[in-house]
Amino acid sequence: MIELFVALLLVPASVITIWDLMMHRLAPSARKLTRLTGYIGVPVHELSHALVCVLFGMRITKMAFYQPNSATGTLGFVEYRYSPYSMKHALGMALQGIAPLLAGAVIVGLLLANRGPAELPDSGVGHIVGWLGGVVVGTALAAWAQAMTGPVGLGAVLLATIISMHAIPSLADIKSGLRGLIVLVGFAAAVAVAIDLFWVYGPDVGKDLDSIVRVVTLQIERGMWAALYGAVSLVTLTILGGLALIVIPSLCLQVVQFIRGARGDI
Repeated sequence: MIELFVALLLVPASVITIWDLMMHRLAPSARKLTRLTGYIGVPVHELSHALVCVLFGMRITKMAFYQPNSATGTLGFVEYRYSPYSMKHALGMALQGIAPLLAGAVIVGLLLANRGPAELPDSGVGHIVGWLGGVVVGTALAAWAQAMTGPVGLGAVLLATIISMHAIPSLADIKSGLRGLIVLVGFAAAVAVAIDLFWVYGPDVGKDLDSIVRVVTLQIERGMWAALYGAVSLVTLTILGGLALIVIPSLCLQVVQFIRGARGDI
């Protein structure tokens, strides 16, 4: 389960970082369009952070839904205060790391009428890779089917793509998520030790606690798989959207400019 959480934080961000570097090399205008789409995508990203702060009692000190900063590269931010001794705040910080992913996945699922994974993959690298490939194909097919329904469907796909492009965790999100995860892992270790002690000194109580922990852990793991499904869908839409909205138009423009330059003024 910890591996799933780390994957949610690092894998989408790593893939999109590499994709952004490639896209900016292919399309010099990519950064301008990223800022333009940020008018819609960034407020959704920052609202998800603000919602987590409210739900977990972390006081927001400063917030900007859209405020591009060329020096830092940020498009918006939510600053908040937390207590390092609060388990509630630790959980909130862990969720801060994946909040944009969760919010984006829910919105995209609704816009594409995509219900999510029907079943979880079996254990093993091959099964998981096959499952991830199915998510990519399923997302692309769902976007195509929705776009073919008419102007409203096409608008829904465009909106989902724009939101996806700004739903990937930033470096600050990753740091926050990992910081909260470290505290939660320590707490989980303490719970595991407590259950072992109950098994020794109170077998009945230990058995009951163990059953509760197993059920809760299973439900959390299912939720993490659903979140991973959403993250892969977001990455898929981001790459497809980058190709359709940025790379291909930019390459076409460069070809036209090259042809005009080769022909010269007539």
